[in-house]
Amino acid sequence: MRERRYALGSTWRVAAPLERTWSFLTDPGQRWSDWWPSLESIEVRRTPTLAGSTAACRWRSPVGYALTFSLTLTGVDPKRRVVLDIDGDLSGRSEVRFGPEGTGSRLDIDLHVRTTRPWMNVAGVMLHPVFRLGHGVVMRRGERGLGRVLGVLVGGAAPDARSA
Repeated sequence: MRERRYALGSTWRVAAPLERTWSFLTDPGQRWSDWWPSLESIEVRRTPTLAGSTAACRWRSPVGYALTFSLTLTGVDPKRRVVLDIDGDLSGRSEVRFGPEGTGSRLDIDLHVRTTRPWMNVAGVMLHPVFRLGHGVVMRRGERGLGRVLGVLVGGAAPDARSA
């Protein structure tokens, strides 16, 4: 059974300055599931430098299925970039680039993963567009949630879902 590979990308724009956005996202006291509605559960283990921090999470797709995977923060360049290794129902890597945009912040999120669940690999040929759509909805919900906790959204294009 052939694994299905996906290259997905999103751009988030929030009105909060980069310093505030970075500080919030790296604050040990913030709870991701409080502002990201598609995140059902998360258990975070942080390191003092962030690198090596892990998160075990479960996400609910808007079309009904759930994904469980762990994230390991393997690269950190504060207020500029983080790299995450992904292992579980999805396996691969994500890179998030941070930057200022006007008086707000911009996050460019790239995800390169493969599905590991047998049913997703079998159904991937047919359900590929549904998986991409689900990813886009999950990411838009995250952008809106982050915008709510940090201030008004700057507005930005809907996340795109590129597939390799």
